[in-house]
Amino acid sequence: MKKFIPGAFVAIACLCLGGIAAADHIAETWTCEVKEGKKIEDVQATNSKWLEWINAHVEGGGVTSSVGTAVVGNTEVFIFVDSYPDLATWAAAKDALDSDEGSELDDLFKDVSECSENRLWKIEATK
Repeated sequence: MKKFIPGAFVAIACLCLGGIAAADHIAETWTCEVKEGKKIEDVQATNSKWLEWINAHVEGGGVTSSVGTAVVGNTEVFIFVDSYPDLATWAAAKDALDSDEGSELDDLFKDVSECSENRLWKIEATK
């Protein structure tokens, strides 16, 4: 019986973790340009402040963000890729940004970039 309990616990843990690993993720992308007189480093610094604030104000956090720059093609354009563990976390982040403090933080992006397009993606792992 003693061997059964740890074995059952491991089996249940593997099933639970497998469900988490197979869960869909949400990615929000923004296509933007750096404003005149600003640098991509200004964008990165603003994005770092945003990311720290979001993870501190959204229960569970787990939000990641990246800035992608073109290696070939139109190098004036860059993208933000914000990744959320699930749709509920994305919605909680949007709610947090609706606060006065969140709006001020979001306004920092207007100083360094101009975004023309955004998308919300459901990311499913290929099996």
